[in-house]
Amino acid sequence: MSSGIDAFPEVVTECILVVDSIESTATSDLFGWYAVGRGLMRDLRSTIVTIGQPLCMRCLKSTGDGYLVTFGDAQSAEMSVVHAATAAFDILGAIEVRNAQVPEERAIHLRMALHLGQVDVLENDREGPDVSYTFRIESLSTGSLAKAVNPVPIDDFPLRDYVLCSERVVGVLDRRADHFRSKVLGLFKLKGFSGRYDIFQLHRR
Repeated sequence: MSSGIDAFPEVVTECILVVDSIESTATSDLFGWYAVGRGLMRDLRSTIVTIGQPLCMRCLKSTGDGYLVTFGDAQSAEMSVVHAATAAFDILGAIEVRNAQVPEERAIHLRMALHLGQVDVLENDREGPDVSYTFRIESLSTGSLAKAVNPVPIDDFPLRDYVLCSERVVGVLDRRADHFRSKVLGLFKLKGFSGRYDIFQLHRR
């Protein structure tokens, strides 16, 4: 009897973007999901869709406080990284403009993470260790610095509206784009993964 689940889903290489809305749960608890929280998530989703679709966005899935987004490119997997990085900073820019026009309690602040890897393609979803890896990057915070090797000073770790990325992403952008720059934040242990990994903060020039 078939379970309705493909035994061998399609595997593709995509750039994974994790977008998390900082303190969105606390905002919803304080001001109400229907009064404020739902509108914030709808605004964020609309912004991601508007910016992401022209940049080869392939997947958009809610994660509760944010979204899992992937980008592809039929001609070059590496170009998916350029698409994703461009989208990340365009989203930050659009949200900054939006925040200037709304009351403080309706402001949205984001943290993002980027990684390039192979994923299993599911309907409106993606799975695989590279997806988990991206979520581990997104979850890093100032508290992670205590266990990192050669970490930046705590005051140099970003608090909101930033993009973190893997060394793989930095390598692609160094080859494929000249309008991004990166800064290593330290060598981090990521939950569920052996070894330590250089994690970078990404900037757009």
